[in-house]
Amino acid sequence: MKMLNNIISNTFLIHMICYWGMVYKYDSQTGKEFKTAVIYSLKNQICGTLPMTYLFFQYYPINYTNFLSSILLLPVVVLISDIYFFCTHYPFHKIRFLWEYHKTHHHGKVHVAKSLDADILEHVIANLGSFGAPFIIMCYLGFIFNIYVLYLWVGLSTLSTCVSHLGFRSFGDKGIHHSHHKYLKCNYGTGFYAMDRLLGTYVDS
Repeated sequence: MKMLNNIISNTFLIHMICYWGMVYKYDSQTGKEFKTAVIYSLKNQICGTLPMTYLFFQYYPINYTNFLSSILLLPVVVLISDIYFFCTHYPFHKIRFLWEYHKTHHHGKVHVAKSLDADILEHVIANLGSFGAPFIIMCYLGFIFNIYVLYLWVGLSTLSTCVSHLGFRSFGDKGIHHSHHKYLKCNYGTGFYAMDRLLGTYVDS
């Protein structure tokens, strides 16, 4: 039980350090809009991310082997996450009552703290689902990822989400997600944007 609690704490701590470190470094905004984004992000992390992390590790086996194969399978993780996020994000734009949940994320200027500024329903289904879906699917197929690679994924995917909301080109980001915020009709995925490329909703910045 102590080891499990440590793993849950480590996972959540990695996410929090990466997220709020990026907010501290790159968000120079002040005022009501920024404070609202901070409050929503914290609410989603405490009321959504933390309990879902606990629930995930109640069922996901802890594995300290398969390090190299886990690393080599990270592109598969990115692809599954991309497809999952597209499939859950797209309806929040196209179905009217779901848009009511999602539109707060698109209110105001794009900045790092807007990354998790969303309704908690969407945060759990789309954001957290895209984190965990690759590991659940691969577990079902018989592959358990090394726990340190899983930690790595949590850190990298959190940083990637923050970078995509910087609002300008940096760190290799081409501003693709910024185009999503600008036009609202393109780039619904993440990572490889595989579904966007396939369905014609991909727009290069």
